[in-house]
Amino acid sequence: KRREERGSKLEGKRNKTLTSTLQCSSDQNFQAHHKANSASGMHVNDECKVKFMELKAKRTYRYIVFKIDEKAQEVQIEKLGNPEETYDDFANSIPENECRYAIYDFDFTTEDNCQKSKIYFIAWSPDTSRVRSKMLYASSKDRFKREMDGIQVELQATDPSEMSLDIIKERALSKLFSFSRMETGKAQLSVVEAWKEEKMTKVTSKTQKKLHEISGWENKKTRKIESQIASLQRRMDGEKMEETEKLRSKKAAVHAKAREKKAKVQTRRAQEILHAEEEAVRLQATGQIPNKSSCSCF
Repeated sequence: KRREERGSKLEGKRNKTLTSTLQCSSDQNFQAHHKANSASGMHVNDECKVKFMELKAKRTYRYIVFKIDEKAQEVQIEKLGNPEETYDDFANSIPENECRYAIYDFDFTTEDNCQKSKIYFIAWSPDTSRVRSKMLYASSKDRFKREMDGIQVELQATDPSEMSLDIIKERALSKLFSFSRMETGKAQLSVVEAWKEEKMTKVTSKTQKKLHEISGWENKKTRKIESQIASLQRRMDGEKMEETEKLRSKKAAVHAKAREKKAKVQTRRAQEILHAEEEAVRLQATGQIPNKSSCSCF
């Protein structure tokens, strides 16, 4: 009985541990999936791209309202606004307490009486919306913008006053002014670049002229110095030849004197040998013994 009770207790502990492990694994998978979606953003339904291209190219719609379907895990179209609808119609189509994305095609007239239009992207995230919804819309915004190629002005709004018609007009005119100022800046930059190019050309030409003058002076001085070196070399070569001839004469005199002395030594040797032979004949004839002191040495 005790063994059975202990075995039953151990089996219960194993089951609890296994259940806890599976639950942790499930939670980790859910968190990893949620983090991956947050990092990359929600998938954008193909219809969203098609309708946006129609608005941009054909002016088929005045506005498009998008929502995130959490079950489908993608951004979908919630409403399409006809070209005749006003900005108030667009504002009323956005829910008060829920996050949305919206594209609005705004027409306006400049101070020069020119008709212009700007495509707005409005990220609507009211303070009263759910925290999870705010996080989903914030993490998917960049991906959504990349898919909607052609957005000109972005507007982030948490309150209706932040996306009023006055704000829309002000942002459009400020963008237009910024573009005009940028064009003016480009023209000014072009003039400055031309001036810089001309200045650099003059400086380069002046520098080349100076370098040519210096090279001419250098070559003239170098040729003069080389001529002096050649003249000195010729003079030194002449003096060298003269000194060489003197040394050669001295060398020849030494050789001649040495030959003369050697000849005298050889002659003296021959005389001594002849004298020794005659003396030996005499001593043999007389039977005398030679006196060692009588030997001469040259």
